[in-house]
Amino acid sequence: MKKTIFVLGMVVALIGLTMGLSGVANADPSFSITVYNGTYQSGVTDVATLANMPPSALITATFTYTGSINFSTSNVNNTFGDFGFTTTNITGYSSSSVPTVANFLNLTMSTPGETGGATNTYMVITGTTGGGLATVLHDDGASLYNGTGAAATAVFESGNPTVEIPNSGNLLPGDFTLVYVESNGAPSVLEMSVPEPSTLLLFGVGLLGLGVIGLRRKQEA
Repeated sequence: MKKTIFVLGMVVALIGLTMGLSGVANADPSFSITVYNGTYQSGVTDVATLANMPPSALITATFTYTGSINFSTSNVNNTFGDFGFTTTNITGYSSSSVPTVANFLNLTMSTPGETGGATNTYMVITGTTGGGLATVLHDDGASLYNGTGAAATAVFESGNPTVEIPNSGNLLPGDFTLVYVESNGAPSVLEMSVPEPSTLLLFGVGLLGLGVIGLRRKQEA
């Protein structure tokens, strides 16, 4: 019986740790995304903070994106398709001005220049996390918040247009909001890493299994 408990503890630990660690790298989460794409507005659509969110009348599209937040392009066309969105990773697409996902993918995210005649994009991404240290690599501005809507609190705000830079901060378990602005043409970069809720649960199961093993060995000593 004692040997059986030890073996079961080993199995639980190995399964939990293996699946948990693999989930950190390979999680395929879903996010709700709202996109504002249009004429550059100084101090509004070029600043990636919730305080600068454009009015809802300017929404270009909303949809669910499935996959990692790992977007980038140096293509001069600088379209949403170049950035990493596809017809397969977008579902639940809705827009009153851009009828299809294919049309959306061909939209230019931003054009050179920060004037009234330029195009830029303001994007709001919401998702769920198990909490932990999140790192966002971005060009242009990006801000990260715990929570959503009026209840959101800043983890960091780096909203102004910039060259490619990283920002990090601790997310609490639950919902989060990531705001991103693409302005002044390519390159465009948005990459984010944070453990997913299921990942942390599996990792915890693995640690529990190790605890059972350690207790069993202590009792036998």
